[in-house]
Amino acid sequence: MKDTLRASVWLVIALITIAGPGAISVDETRARGADGQDSTSTVYRSPTAVVVSPNGKTLYVTDRTAGRLVILDAAGKKKRGEIALRGKPQGAALSADGGTLYVAEHGAGSVAVIDSAKGEVASRISVGRWPAAVAVAHKTGRLYVSNRDNHTVSVIDLNQTPAKPIKQIEVIREPVCAAVAPDERHVVVANQLAHGVGTDPKLAAEVSIIDTAALAQSATVKLPPGSTIVQSVCVSPDGKWAYAVHGLGRFNLPITQLERGWVNTYALSVIDIGQGTRRATVLLDDLSQGAADPHSVVCSKDGRRLWISHTGVHEISMIDIGLVHELLDGKVPEDLAALKDGTRANIWVRIAQDPSHTAELENHLTALYIAGAIRRASSGGDGPRGIALSPDEKTLFVANYFSGTVAVLDAADGKLQGSISLGPQPEPDAVRRGEFIFHDAASHAFQRWHSCATCHANEGHVDGLRWDFLVDGIGNAKDTMPLVNLHKTEPMTRRGLFASSHERTRKGLESTNGLVPTKQDAEDLYAYLTSLRPVPSPHLTPEGKLTKAALRGKLLFEGKAACADCHVGPVFTDNEMYNVGTASGHYQEKDGLYDTPSLLEAYRTAPYLHDGRALTVKEVFTKHDKQGMHGETNALTEQELNDLVEYLLSL
Repeated sequence: MKDTLRASVWLVIALITIAGPGAISVDETRARGADGQDSTSTVYRSPTAVVVSPNGKTLYVTDRTAGRLVILDAAGKKKRGEIALRGKPQGAALSADGGTLYVAEHGAGSVAVIDSAKGEVASRISVGRWPAAVAVAHKTGRLYVSNRDNHTVSVIDLNQTPAKPIKQIEVIREPVCAAVAPDERHVVVANQLAHGVGTDPKLAAEVSIIDTAALAQSATVKLPPGSTIVQSVCVSPDGKWAYAVHGLGRFNLPITQLERGWVNTYALSVIDIGQGTRRATVLLDDLSQGAADPHSVVCSKDGRRLWISHTGVHEISMIDIGLVHELLDGKVPEDLAALKDGTRANIWVRIAQDPSHTAELENHLTALYIAGAIRRASSGGDGPRGIALSPDEKTLFVANYFSGTVAVLDAADGKLQGSISLGPQPEPDAVRRGEFIFHDAASHAFQRWHSCATCHANEGHVDGLRWDFLVDGIGNAKDTMPLVNLHKTEPMTRRGLFASSHERTRKGLESTNGLVPTKQDAEDLYAYLTSLRPVPSPHLTPEGKLTKAALRGKLLFEGKAACADCHVGPVFTDNEMYNVGTASGHYQEKDGLYDTPSLLEAYRTAPYLHDGRALTVKEVFTKHDKQGMHGETNALTEQELNDLVEYLLSL
């Protein structure tokens, strides 16, 4: 076991007391779970995104678990108030004059439009069900909203009253961040997950570039093989470059060791926006320790510096990106040129001599360090996510998710200058402690190379890759499985090698994270994993009902197609092993037996089958069931098959 709070809540507050215009005081003892989660008696403060007002005096912070926008006094380092929001608030952006704040209400299908002077929600704009990020194009008066649920970017015309969506632009998969170029001709979008078949050795996530005149995706930039969990992107002030931070998994290798980036590394990719190409990818780790789970990236006004938050190791990286560009252009200082890589010239000298060596940076753990182009510092708390610079760029504000605080750092050297609390932070219960372990690589993984969330992004789901673990031999890689309802889908692993999900949790910390967990750690992690609940499918109607096509598919599922013979009960599995004609050919898997997977949330777990060979649910039947062993689907008409697929995507 290796995306983000699943024990989070929408907030339904039992007692709300008006304390001023838009400011509220909250009874911290009651909340209702959202997205099918269990109710909890505790409201944790979990800052996710932070936005700074144009004058630098005010911070606006989204609090995902409390369902609030929290307003902070930056200079006084104190809380001013908070505004109740819907869903699980995520990304936020301000208008140029600071008068209007836009907040993505993830799970509620809306963007809250907040009057910052009055401190209240003025209106809401309907978008996709899972808006993750917002970006304002100030000159053209447009708002771009990343919709994870339907893999689109909504374009909102802010010049209309009320503001209205004018188009949804299709991108790749689960867009989680968008950045508008200064000239507003392009919007760069971070697609969080890889989208392709697991058997493709070049499988990787992509960055989308949107042409704002055509309102269409004009280019996609593929990241290095194994790239996924692309969390953030920013654009240089001159509009030439985009910088994306992401994981870089070595999924084509068997997991025989963890040290020196054998399994996971973490990267910054430099993208030429105009050309729609990737200039380079550099690693953020050092030789003996990972820089797990980069989350956000911001750029200085002069384009010379970048700051990156690493939620897995509770640190901030400071990158001299101006120097990196000079090195990529072959301008190597004499003192750096004198350094040797053993007996040969170092990587930067080799690039200067032959630019084709730039590709080696994807595997080079010391390139930034020998150049003096990177420094790391503590984030001032646990689980840093959103970051923002003060207008004078002397201060970096860091939203530390698990600490419930915004840290105030010196932007030049990363020294902590103070922190601002979002409110009372209760003692963590087992689920919250387990959630921290799930996201922590600093103390719960060997040499900080990965956390559970590195592969199980978005509250225990998937990374879109497949991995070759040793538990069932070498050479038979398996697709990453979601962890939702794991205690109801035993036995565990595709081959059913663990009868108990409890035991699998402990073994995951031992074998995958490379440590000997305490009994308490294993119990806490299990408490978190068993708290995860499925989210209603975006394929359902707005009322949460099956569409007409899905209703027809349900009849087929339970009847003619015979799917319900194996996919039974509330989690759609009989917990048995079957040969459905998809044997890998591996010497240990000649029987072709694989565990019947749960079909819940099938809409978000591509690719499919044990090795990810099917890109879509439909391909499971049309390309990978020639022998007719996967139910009775071969006899279905095209329309019936489409209806069946629609039902499966609605679960």
